Parts: sequence; structure tokens; C-alpha cells
Amino acid sequence: MKLQSKFSVINVNTNALPIIMEDTKTRFGWIPFGVYGHDDFFDAVTLAYNNSTTNAACIEGISDLIFGKGLYSKNEDFQNLLSKIIPQEEIKRVAFDLKLYGNAALQVYWNDEHTKIVKMYQVPVQTLRAEKLGNSPSIQNYYYCVDWNDQRKVREKKKIPAFETSNEKMEILYIKHYCPGFYYYSLPDWVSALQFSVSEAELSNLHLHNITNGFLPLVMVNFNNGVPAPEERQTIEDLLQAKFTGTNNAGRFMLSFNDDPATAPTINPISIDNLHEKFRYVAEYAQDRILVSHRVTSPLLFGIRTANNGFSSQSEEMKTAFSIFQTMTIMPFQNLIVNALDYALQIGGYKSNELYFEQLTPLVILSTTAEETDKTIGQVEEEVNDSMQTPTEGQDDAEINPDETIPKQDLEEMTRYVKPAHFSKEYQIMK
Repeated sequence: MKLQSKFSVINVNTNALPIIMEDTKTRFGWIPFGVYGHDDFFDAVTLAYNNSTTNAACIEGISDLIFGKGLYSKNEDFQNLLSKIIPQEEIKRVAFDLKLYGNAALQVYWNDEHTKIVKMYQVPVQTLRAEKLGNSPSIQNYYYCVDWNDQRKVREKKKIPAFETSNEKMEILYIKHYCPGFYYYSLPDWVSALQFSVSEAELSNLHLHNITNGFLPLVMVNFNNGVPAPEERQTIEDLLQAKFTGTNNAGRFMLSFNDDPATAPTINPISIDNLHEKFRYVAEYAQDRILVSHRVTSPLLFGIRTANNGFSSQSEEMKTAFSIFQTMTIMPFQNLIVNALDYALQIGGYKSNELYFEQLTPLVILSTTAEETDKTIGQVEEEVNDSMQTPTEGQDDAEINPDETIPKQDLEEMTRYVKPAHFSKEYQIMK
């Protein structure tokens, strides 16, 4: 009798390259925005932020630099109104959403006559979906839902008009970059590193399970009790794959029960040379690609040490890197926010805005420049702010007290803290 031998290779589950799409053919009245699924873009981005250390450090650091020390107006009379219309904390949240998601949104409240904006609040952008265009040349409404993954919540969604499309007391001002191929939404500037963020997270997951499971080696399993039928063989392969592949199953052991030692499965360890160096290379490469996607000129700006830099004798490098980073990366975000707010405020009855962000400059750069120019740190900081300002100009404003004209809220869901799926931060979006 001729002995049979069948050899099978079990492939580990792999994720396809992310394909980000606006589902314009949906049967719903709003536009889903998906990466791996139908409407999971914001969830996927949030997970990449929560689970990747390098990505989280870059997003938080850059959003802090975008906000700087706050949004102000050169017009002293308008500055008092500005702090009442848009609290600084709301601007900080807008900067964070814009960096993390590439999209941000504000609730705009008008007075009863719809002639003056009285308040603006940030709304978590992942809770909004754009309405289909239909026959309209522009987006007319946005749908608000606390959690788009919960069908019960979706049935309770609220329709809110877009800014400058109605006479309602509340409208949505949506802020986003121009992005080729997309109309309703935009992409974050680091989206090309989405896979690398997932890879970095999976590496940490792999090492964690290897540690907890005792660093058991990669093995080949041979069953010595005959060659089963194709259907049975496939079932066995599926069971092995489900139990022993993937980073969550790293280092798991196998238990076998046998009537005869001759038919017992044999397990042969597969030796891979320099496996730790391969993991180190993948980790370093993923980190490097994430930094590149964020256009980080020097990791030292965010306290990240790499093989090519340290913390000694790096002041000149940091000074040059920060100057380039501020100009090429931070200011475009600031300009986008300033231009959107200036336009909204001008439509809302405020003409002389002259908005600008006060810059946040590392102390080591300020102190070094002060020593070189024989100036105080305060003087150097003031010069940096003047050189980075992007003011807007206009005419005088009519006086209005926003605190006296805040409209009553009619959306009960918006009086609570929002906790969408996989989102770790809480935001109160109606005051």
C-alpha cells in the first residue's frame, strides 16, 4: 500500500490595504465614510491613534502646537467678545479633531433675528454624517448621532442645517482640507501611515502575548494517523489557524490526546535566525514611516529618541527643525482654522476680527535665541508670535452680549457626554 503525504500551508489572516471611500450610492439619506467596512473611517482612525504610541505622540504634540497658547484678535475691542463667543477649550478641541481626523466641526448659534453669531461650540466630528447632495449644489444638512454603530441610536439621529443654509438658531460649520477624490469629507494628513500605526500596535500585542505565554517557538505540526479527507483536513486547518495564528495567539501551547504513541502528532520547532532583529527593524521602520507621514522634521520636538538622534548637543538642530516644522506643518492647520472662523464671524456680523494663534515655542529655542540676540525670552517670544501671525482685517463690530442671547437647546441627546465606539475622550457638546 502506497503511503500518502499531504502538506498544507496555513496562511495567517491578512488585512487588505485600506480603501477609503465615500459611499455615494448608499440607500441612506447620509453619506457613510468607510475604510475596512461600510462606515468605519472614524473608528479605524481612532483605533490607530489609541493603539500606536508614535502616532498618538505625534497627533497630541502637533495638535498642541496648532492651538499654541490660544486664538486671539489684534482688535482689543473684539477680543473681549471673541472669548465669549468661542471659548479657548473649544478651539483646542477643533485643532485636535482637525489633526486626528482631517475634519472638524463647530455648532454655530445665532440670535433670534439671525443677524449675529452669539456662540460657537465644538462638536465631535465623528458624530456627524453629511447629507446626500441630491439636487443641491452644496451640503445642506448634517446628521448627528451619538454612536453610528448603534442602530437604535441611528434611528434617533438629528438633522442639523449646514452653516449659511438656513435661518435656524443652530447650524454646523464644517472645517476640512481639500482632498482630491472626496467631496463630503476629508482625510487626515497622516492617513498614508494608517497601516504602519496598526503594525506598531500589532507588534506590541505580539510581544505582550509572547511574554505572557512563555516565548514558545514557531512550530510545524505533523499528524501521523493517516491523511484525512479534504473536508476533514480543511476543518483541522481552520481549527489550528483559529487557535494558533495572529498576535493574540502568540506563544500558545498545544495539547494532544492519543491512543498510540506511533500515531501521535509530531511538533518540530522552526528556527528563524535573528528574529528579534527582524522585529526591531519592523518597529523602527513603522516608527519612521509614521514620523514621515506627520512631516516631523525632528523627533526630538516630541521627545522621541531614535537611533539617529539623542538629547545632547541638539539645540541647533531643534531650532532649525522647529522653524521648518512650524512653517510647513503647523501654519497650514492654523490658517485653515483662522480662515474658516473669520469667514463665519464676518457672515455672523463681525467685520474687524484680525484673528491669529499665539505660538507655542520650545523654551530651549527661546532661551538660545535670547542669548544670541541679547534680548529677553519675552521679547523673543513676542517677535516669534508677530512673525507667525496670520491676521484678518475688516470693519467695526456692533456690540452684542452673547451671554444674554444664548438660544434654548432642544436636542436632549446633546446635553450628555458623547462616548462613541472606541473613542476614549469625552466631550460635552451642548452647553
